[in-house]
Amino acid sequence: MLIQLLPLVLVCGTGYGLRRAGVLGPSEAKTIATLLTHLALPAVILRALLTASLTPDLVYLPLAALVVVVGLTLVGFLGIRGLGLDRARAGALMTTFPTFEGGAVGYPLMLLAFGDLGLSRIVLFDLAQAIYLLTVVYSLSAWFGAAGVSARAIGLKLARTPFFWAIVLGLVGNGLGLGNELLLGVLDIAASSFLLLVLLLLGIEFRVQSGGLGLVVGVALVKIGCGLALGWLAVTVFDLEGVERAAVVVGSALPPSLLTLLFAQENDLDTGFAISLISVAVPLYLLVMSGLLPGLS
Repeated sequence: MLIQLLPLVLVCGTGYGLRRAGVLGPSEAKTIATLLTHLALPAVILRALLTASLTPDLVYLPLAALVVVVGLTLVGFLGIRGLGLDRARAGALMTTFPTFEGGAVGYPLMLLAFGDLGLSRIVLFDLAQAIYLLTVVYSLSAWFGAAGVSARAIGLKLARTPFFWAIVLGLVGNGLGLGNELLLGVLDIAASSFLLLVLLLLGIEFRVQSGGLGLVVGVALVKIGCGLALGWLAVTVFDLEGVERAAVVVGSALPPSLLTLLFAQENDLDTGFAISLISVAVPLYLLVMSGLLPGLS
C-alpha cells in the first residue's frame, strides 16, 4: 500500500515545491479550489452514484458517519474544556475536529484501493457528514465567533455547496436510471482531472505554524484515534463487512474538511491553527491508512 500511496505523496510534494518556488500561489490555489468544488468533485460524486448498485441496507453508511461525527463533537467539547483554549482557538478546534475531508483525501484513497465501488460507498458515508458540516458545525463556528447564525444562513450554505447537490442528484439519478453513456462520458472527462487538482491543492496549502506544533500534532493524533475507535464501534453495531466496512473505517479517521478553513475565516477564528491541524493530519492519516488498508482490502 505504501507503493500505491507514493504517487499521491509525490504529486502533493510537487504542489508544495511549486508554491515554494513561487510558481503557484494564493491566486492559483483559489482557481484550483474553484475548479474542484464546482466541476471535478461534483462530477466524481455524480459518476460514482449513477453507476453504483444501491440497496436499502446501505443506509447504515450515513448512519455510521452520524455516530462518528456526533462522538467527535463530544470529544472536542471535552478537549477545549481540558486544554483551556481561548475562544478563537477553541472555535477553530470545534470547527475542524468533528469533520472529514472526504473529497480531497477519502475519495481518492477509496478509489485507489477499491475502484468505483469503494468510491460510491465513501460518498454515501460522507452524505451525513456533509449535512452535519453545513448545519451543526457551521452553527458552532458562528457561535464561537459570536457572529450569530440563522436557519436562512444554513439553508443558503447548503444551497451554495455543489458537492451537496451532486450527492442529491446522484441518488435521484440512480433511482431513475439516468446513467446513460453520453452523460457518463461527459462526467468522465470532467472527473479525469480530480486526482491531479486535489493533490496539487493539498501541496500548495500545506502550512504548519512553528508555535504550538505539539498541540496540533496531539490534536491530530487524538482525532485520528477517536475517529478509528468510533468507526470500529459503528461497523460492529451495524454489522458492516467488506467494502462498506472499509468505507466507514477510512472515512472515520479522515483529516478535517478544507471547508472548515472558510468557516474559520468567516467567523474570525484561529485560522492558523486550523491550517496547521489539516496540514499535520493529512500525512499522519496517510501513514495510518498505509498500515490499515491492506487488512481492510
